[in-house]
Amino acid sequence: MLRDAADVVEVQVREVQAGVRQRQYVAEAARREERVTEGALAGLCDDRPAPLAPGRADRRVAEQPRPGYHLTAWAGVVPADLAETYAASRRAMDDMPMGDTDYGTVIWDVERLVAAAETIEKRGDSLHTVAAVDSSDGTIVGFSELVLPAGGEGDGQHYGTAVLPEHRGHGLASKMKAEAVLHAHSLYPGIALLTDTAEDNASMRRVNDRLGYRPTHRAVEYQLDL
Repeated sequence: MLRDAADVVEVQVREVQAGVRQRQYVAEAARREERVTEGALAGLCDDRPAPLAPGRADRRVAEQPRPGYHLTAWAGVVPADLAETYAASRRAMDDMPMGDTDYGTVIWDVERLVAAAETIEKRGDSLHTVAAVDSSDGTIVGFSELVLPAGGEGDGQHYGTAVLPEHRGHGLASKMKAEAVLHAHSLYPGIALLTDTAEDNASMRRVNDRLGYRPTHRAVEYQLDL
């Protein structure tokens, strides 16, 4: 997800691949395991085929109607007319399963959103955001972020996907993420897309399964209080 280094204070968080020797070293130093994440892959890249051809599962999910809602999307910095409602929707991430890892309190405002998008652009990548809109009042109630590498060279990476608690249960996360995947494949048909999901985030893991992602690795985060 979009995250600022300044949001983490008085702790160190380290992520290591599950099962490697470094994990033992970090665990001994940090003393506690905080969060296990599962990495998953979709698309075609080198010798890593996904269970479903790119776009097949995604298109099926994207075409399912979600009464009372519609989607909008943009590249890079959020449009000015959507900036305030998009910033307000960021609280959808507040209850995301994080194990016991403490990243501190992240307060998203328009300035922070713009700065994060500009940082991605400056490094040569592109940020594509799909948002779910409540059709009754035009407010953004969910979003899904996807970062694509310059020229499609390398893997794309999902950042945050979340829906406000009061709007969950309508299949919006699946629909937004599916639309983001279809966008990526329309630009770079052969690109692989990576997503990292907390092991205890059952709802998002079901979304990933529905879209044809398959697990590729596990990573463990350890946190050391300073």
